[in-house]
Amino acid sequence: MRQKLLWVLFALTPFTLAACGSSGGDGSGSAYSDDAYGAVTLCGYKNLSATKSIYPVTDQDIQSEIETMLYDHAEYNESDGPSENGDSITADLTAEKDGETLFSYTGDDSYEIYLGSEEFGSEFDEKLTGVSVGDELSFSVTYDADFYLEDLAGSDVTYNVTVLGITKETIPELTDDFITDTLGYESRDTLEKEVRADLESDNEANSTYELRENLLQQVIDGSTFDSYSQDLYDGYAAGVEANYESYAEMFGCESVEEVYDLFELTEEDIEKEIITQVYRTIIVHAISDAEKLELSDKEYQEGLERYTEEVGYETTDELLADYDEDSLREWILEDKVLDFLEKHADITETEAVPDTEGVFEPEVLFDTETLLDTETL
Repeated sequence: MRQKLLWVLFALTPFTLAACGSSGGDGSGSAYSDDAYGAVTLCGYKNLSATKSIYPVTDQDIQSEIETMLYDHAEYNESDGPSENGDSITADLTAEKDGETLFSYTGDDSYEIYLGSEEFGSEFDEKLTGVSVGDELSFSVTYDADFYLEDLAGSDVTYNVTVLGITKETIPELTDDFITDTLGYESRDTLEKEVRADLESDNEANSTYELRENLLQQVIDGSTFDSYSQDLYDGYAAGVEANYESYAEMFGCESVEEVYDLFELTEEDIEKEIITQVYRTIIVHAISDAEKLELSDKEYQEGLERYTEEVGYETTDELLADYDEDSLREWILEDKVLDFLEKHADITETEAVPDTEGVFEPEVLFDTETLLDTETL
């Protein structure tokens, strides 16, 4: 009912958001209307001003990436104990507060605890450091009021733990033999150079993705939307709900509402997510119509091949088996519109400022597979 009411309000009451960042850019005032998408009056979408953040690759980035490669070759061995930081403990685990059970994982539903993750706080991990298989423990932990788990925050919680198993993780050393025989590089120098090149490529992709999203958002924010198709809205609403249902399964939540609570999302946040996708689609088609940016068969095929490679499929047929042609055409057309916005924009490049730990972190990570999933109608 709430969504239907919002649709009626939007359909009857045109509204304007903030003006585009462009001053005197042409394209402003172009009107577009299509029953399949909606109606919009475009702001100036040429000569938009935007900053492209350049993320340099540091030595720390290279070493972190190599460490990740080492973790991919980690060995896991069962142990009787004693447990150490980094070990995984399988245990029957029960937590009680004020005489009532908060949660209980026993038998086939035993819990896996990673020492060092501090999932239940540092004191909890300390209590389970040095234990052996078969140990039975009962201890209490007092949590600060600002602890991230609400059910535990500001409480005294008693844990009963029976250690069922301990798994030790062994990370290989980065020796010359490991580099050549296992990782397949000629030398340590070759490894570091190739890792640097890959990271630079990823950072450039992230920078470009951020820039293009910035440009498209400027047009969305500065244009006047008069209406949108209810079918378009419903399609994106179903897609957003399906995504959060998959998150619910991923995080072991019983409902989508639990996922919303987990990420502190409100109904307004979900509504904004849907509307943003709707506006995005309308803008793409409006600019495509104004600039005659039709998608040729060759461009469609090239787009298919690009997505096939980026998402990790072996063939375009495999991609088409998972994503319908209409959706793929929409994404490839959007790429063409983004190419146009980027080509006609006034772009200033600036080196990104590292965070307090000296790490350069893009605001939006480029992940084509995630992008495909979140935009599926």
